[in-house]
Amino acid sequence: MAGMTSPNSTLSQVAEEFPSWTVFRSNAGRWWASLRRELTRHEMESCDRVVDADDLAGLAEKLREQERRQAVAARDKLPKPRVRAAS
Repeated sequence: MAGMTSPNSTLSQVAEEFPSWTVFRSNAGRWWASLRRELTRHEMESCDRVVDADDLAGLAEKLREQERRQAVAARDKLPKPRVRAAS
């Protein structure tokens, strides 16, 4: 279902697409999401644990961006392969 949220998305659709986030609406009517886990050391530089938007579609786009950033941070923490010169 990734990328399936639209301007008419429901809370259950967004929650299903982003199970590692808690999605809620504030008393002021703004949509928020909070990551259900702590950020790793590598994620802290480029990722957020809490994001907000005016509507669910905007929130879903911000969550997709956060998940892309988390994937890049995870990839960057992997040890780089060492290349040995032929002898």
